[in-house]
Amino acid sequence: MKTRRSRRAMRLLRRVATHATLIVACLFALFPVYFMVVTSFSRLPLESITAQVLFPKAGSLTLASYQSVLYHSSTPFATMLMNSLIYGGSAAVVGLLLAAFTGFALSKFNFPGRRTFIYFVLVISLFPSFVLILPFYLMFANLHLIDMYIGLIIPYSAGTIVFSGILVKNYMDSIPDDIEEAALVDGLTRTGAFFRVLLPLCLPILALAALLAFIGPYTDYALANVFLTSPNMRTLALGLFADYSQTNSVGSSVYGVVTAFGLLMSIPIFAVYILFQRYIISGLTLGAVTGK
Repeated sequence: MKTRRSRRAMRLLRRVATHATLIVACLFALFPVYFMVVTSFSRLPLESITAQVLFPKAGSLTLASYQSVLYHSSTPFATMLMNSLIYGGSAAVVGLLLAAFTGFALSKFNFPGRRTFIYFVLVISLFPSFVLILPFYLMFANLHLIDMYIGLIIPYSAGTIVFSGILVKNYMDSIPDDIEEAALVDGLTRTGAFFRVLLPLCLPILALAALLAFIGPYTDYALANVFLTSPNMRTLALGLFADYSQTNSVGSSVYGVVTAFGLLMSIPIFAVYILFQRYIISGLTLGAVTGK
């Protein structure tokens, strides 16, 4: 009896400890989001984190920060949002299509130097992206593509191929070759088998790669700051940096405007995640399969 009671007590203790740990982890993860939301509606200067800041009264809440972002930016917020969506969406579509072909070739074709090429691609991915800014700028300046959509879409798309291609390759390694061979026996060509059989099976990893490929260009500042000179071509990241120091003139704190800008900027990312949530979760668990 004592042994059974002690076992029950240990199980109960483990459950309590597990739930308590999960609750603390959730609070730790959600606190920055809560703090951003509260700060974006607060009219109080954020000199320090106090109970008055964390739990504001209804009378201290205001929409001034959001009004500043939406109506008092040097470049209209809608214009910056549209530019960011064009860069991020175009880079995701083009880069993902090329990454799918790359992953298919690396996974299903045996050609001389294949493993060496994979290692070479992995080594290239270790270099920070900002080392390519100057070469890209010089090349695209000679092509007169500075301050144009295509001038940023091309390097953004190229940047997504390396990581996304490896993700797709690892995922395709987990798909048995018998599936493709069966499609070929049924009369499909190699291209038809890729588009009609393999590509639909890769939807989870493609959704994850699309999200990652979208977030990079959508939130990028370094490359956009060098390539874009016209205010009408600004992205949200450039607009945030250009306007955050001018927010006191409309009756809101600098921190309030920055957090309001960040929350509005994050809405498309949340929308994409929710739209492809089922596939993304599967891609996170299956995309790390060890390659051949």
